[in-house]
Amino acid sequence: MTAAALQTLERLAEDPSRFPATLLLTGPSDLRLESESRHFAARLLCPGGDPEGRCSSCRRVASGLHPDFLSVDPEGVQIRIERVREALAFAAGRPYEGALRVARIARADLLGFEAANALLKSLEEPGARFHWILTTTRPDLLPSTVRSRATPVALASAHASERRREWQGRGFSAEDARDLALFAAEDEADPPSRLEEGRNLRSEALAALEEGLGSGRPVPLLLLAEVIARKPRTEARVLAELLADAALCAAAAPAEALRHQAVAGRLAQVSRRVSANALHEAAILAADPPADNRKGNTRLHFEKVLLGLFGVRSPKV
Repeated sequence: MTAAALQTLERLAEDPSRFPATLLLTGPSDLRLESESRHFAARLLCPGGDPEGRCSSCRRVASGLHPDFLSVDPEGVQIRIERVREALAFAAGRPYEGALRVARIARADLLGFEAANALLKSLEEPGARFHWILTTTRPDLLPSTVRSRATPVALASAHASERRREWQGRGFSAEDARDLALFAAEDEADPPSRLEEGRNLRSEALAALEEGLGSGRPVPLLLLAEVIARKPRTEARVLAELLADAALCAAAAPAEALRHQAVAGRLAQVSRRVSANALHEAAILAADPPADNRKGNTRLHFEKVLLGLFGVRSPKV
């Protein structure tokens, strides 16, 4: 979270009437979202405005034992409609201890269609004595009807250099730490597996770019578009990063400026096929795919990005 956003929320929490009725916290880590959402719930419910969170009320929110705080969590791969109905009944009740009640919906992107629709009226008008806090690492998967009824605040990712130091502090080599900072979440449960998956996808994407832009056949690029479209946005962003790095190579930027320094040589090969401007524009498009629904198709979006590069490539190395 940016310092300004954090300070603003802290100030608003001191006067709950000014705090967003429905707050949408987003960020790269479920662990951080868990901590921050409970922190703000505790601030809203704290009778003494304890900024350190040491009072009895704050400690009970942290432990999940406060009668005016409810946490709605996924069960398996979805948040069940029954849990949402419980939260709605909780929202309609009177506070036990103070003036407010707070419900937190963790991983709100796992709300089913029926559960999300059941929430809409309460999200828009929760009442003067109730607040919703929704958290998700994937806000793009939330229905637009939910997003439009919430005040979004994004937690900032740790700087790449900080994350590299953290991974090295956990025993990974400098090379592995550099890639983990690119591929793994801050609270990654299985870093070695995620590292391998990220590197494999990067290598596959580079191979397709090398072959597709270096030949007269667009098939490798079409296959890459299909692969990237099936990935979650957090993983699919590797294509945009590689295109951005290739644009830097085409502009003769130093290797230290690249995100993916481990494959600088292969990126340089790609950059010799397409101009820096074309690669830069493609990177911007690749970083912003549409939701894969009736309004847009992710695979077709990535096909357009990659075929656009194919159309302006130079066959000469």
